[in-house]
Amino acid sequence: MKSAYALAMEELNSRQEKNKAEMEMRHGEVLIKVPEMAKIETALAKEGTNLLRAVLDGGRDFEKIKSEIQSLQEKKKNLLKDNGFSEDYLDDIYECSKCRDTGFVDGLRCDCHKMLINKYIAKNSNLSELMRKQTFENFDMGLFTGDEKVEKVMKKACGEALKFSNSFDEEKSSLLIMGAAGTGKTFLSSCIANRALERGKTVYYVSAFQIFDMFEKIHFEKGNTEELLQTEKYINDADLLIIDDLGTEFVTQFTAAALFNLVNSRLIEEKSTVISTNLNKDELADLYSQRIASRLTGEYKVILTLGKDLR
Repeated sequence: MKSAYALAMEELNSRQEKNKAEMEMRHGEVLIKVPEMAKIETALAKEGTNLLRAVLDGGRDFEKIKSEIQSLQEKKKNLLKDNGFSEDYLDDIYECSKCRDTGFVDGLRCDCHKMLINKYIAKNSNLSELMRKQTFENFDMGLFTGDEKVEKVMKKACGEALKFSNSFDEEKSSLLIMGAAGTGKTFLSSCIANRALERGKTVYYVSAFQIFDMFEKIHFEKGNTEELLQTEKYINDADLLIIDDLGTEFVTQFTAAALFNLVNSRLIEEKSTVISTNLNKDELADLYSQRIASRLTGEYKVILTLGKDLR
């Protein structure tokens, strides 16, 4: 999986190629309809060279050459208009006039480049269209009214999740969301992911089954793993990794070891992770190991969800 930055630059390069092809097509169209345009363009090129020489020669004849260039440009515009083209028909084409589709202005990243990066960060996040709509603003606390204890727990869970999503990168923190099936863990994970994306952070969302299946294919299968290795690298580099439904996958000695290595390496590298699970601490220890359970409940901030199954 290519980084959002690489994908953004590829799109900018694609724009440049597309607009270059359009310009060549327009130029050929004009020369067929207005053959005399070729003479004007040749004269403009010659005068442009003369202008450069004049500058290097201390400015001698600079104004005269400049005036001739302006006259030729005016003739070019008139020829275009007289033959049914707009005055700027042969001007360079750009989707962004600020950076001319280079992505940079005075060495700084252009706004259009930033927008493309954010677009591909979101695309690389692996969130479904439904999950992209699951935000803190859409979190319906009304689903938990009627039970004071549940309402209190879920209000606290939402508040803690919001706080985490706004500060995980500064605090180098990770989050463990624990609760029964259907109590809003995945929705909360989506909320965190979308807030992180809004802040321009790289996010990768994946189910426990998907990520361990990928690790097994990389480890045990030969060939056709280049894309998987790129995805693995993207996961390792992501500002925020979200693993949903830990414990629903088929647990083997390999998956337990892979989970420990993943959790441990991201803690060491101070990269944030969110893990949601239906399991409690004892069940985590039984299914994986006491070492993993201790890491998750000791090193991660724990958020509890409560309530009836909403699915």
